[in-house]
Amino acid sequence: MLPHLHLHLEPQQRKRLQVGLTPAEHRRDPAAFFAAHDVGNRGRLPVSADDLRSFIRQMHEEQRREGVDHVELRLSPRRFVWDGMPLAAFLRVAHTTMESLERPSVRGILLINRDSDEEFVRACTGALADLPATFVGIDLAGDESRYDDTAPFRGLFRAARESGLGVTVHAGEFGHLDGVWRALDELGAQRLGHAVAAARSPSLLKRLGNDGVLVEVSISSNLALGAVDAAHAHPVQTFLDAGVPVCFNTDVPLESGATLPEEMASAARLLHLSVAEVTAVQRKAAAFVFRRPG
Repeated sequence: MLPHLHLHLEPQQRKRLQVGLTPAEHRRDPAAFFAAHDVGNRGRLPVSADDLRSFIRQMHEEQRREGVDHVELRLSPRRFVWDGMPLAAFLRVAHTTMESLERPSVRGILLINRDSDEEFVRACTGALADLPATFVGIDLAGDESRYDDTAPFRGLFRAARESGLGVTVHAGEFGHLDGVWRALDELGAQRLGHAVAAARSPSLLKRLGNDGVLVEVSISSNLALGAVDAAHAHPVQTFLDAGVPVCFNTDVPLESGATLPEEMASAARLLHLSVAEVTAVQRKAAAFVFRRPG
């Protein structure tokens, strides 16, 4: 099985395309990237339930063309809730759409933004008891450099783990080492998104390797948004040398312009491996797919 484990729906970019605009680019400017995705941004285009269905199906067709067998899709309800869609409706629409898709199969990761308010976090925590079966994991994402405190989310992530959801956390992409430790120790992360900062700490690399914590590597995205300065500076080789499991991902492909085959080709060049060898690494990541119990 060829999995793709870190992929965002990118509703704002897809909405721009839908109305005839080009996708926005925020090359090497993470602050502008996060500002553009802020629900309070006045230039943001509103999205609907029909958009949610359409965008998931678009993504599915793109992944089929790229030869992917299984997708774990980051789905952030806050944008849709902000535009008037109840949280329960968001979950229902996403579930019925994903449930109908095959080759590749699509499963959802419930993404919570780091700047979410207490009321929204409480609503998401309450929704976990009846979370549709196509949602298999939970993620915390957003501007780590401004919102590094995990305390507001510990109850949510504890409830998620108790519900049998897998836990992945964006950590160490633009933030510091402490954020990676907190993702592990306070949120119970089984996988990490990006984790670029972790490569600077031998003790953290040892922890990731010993505990078998998968790093979801996204070379093209890290370059496009400025998490790394150049391809040769990307720490993926450091992860592999330390025995840390990795998978390759496009993350925000409409932002970076990369497909998964292109991402794996980039990894092959960087690691001085053949595409077949990188594909073998990617297939091993199938062992880290999130599955709900029962």
